Amino acid sequence: MTSLRTFFNELEARLGRVMLPVEPDAPSPERLISSHAAYLDLARSAAVAIYNENNCRSLEDSVYHYPTLDALGRLKQQRHESGELDVTAADLLESLGHVANTLLIQKHEGSIALTPVSEQQAGLAGQSRSRRRGR
Repeated sequence: MTSLRTFFNELEARLGRVMLPVEPDAPSPERLISSHAAYLDLARSAAVAIYNENNCRSLEDSVYHYPTLDALGRLKQQRHESGELDVTAADLLESLGHVANTLLIQKHEGSIALTPVSEQQAGLAGQSRSRRRGR
């Protein structure tokens, strides 16, 4: 699992320190993003939204793929509706979502045991035969 702090460190590494400078010793999600960020309010809002949507209680709690994307999408919609979303801010949120997909879906897929389709179909065929016999 990826902690919120680790996730934002990875975001910083991939998007650059100018766009998303992370404070390594931050005590809260509001302070996780340095005051030197290009879009300080938006970046801090994203950190808080991801923290809340993943039900985190600390910066060391895990973040997950879908709640993280939900938080970013909701934030983008709120900013758009309030007229606070310009092209560059929208691009930053899209970039955050793209990196979230890259980082978090790999973690999620690694924890899922996939069953080949042929085995799934064989299992379903066996279930329907046993249902017919029970009638």
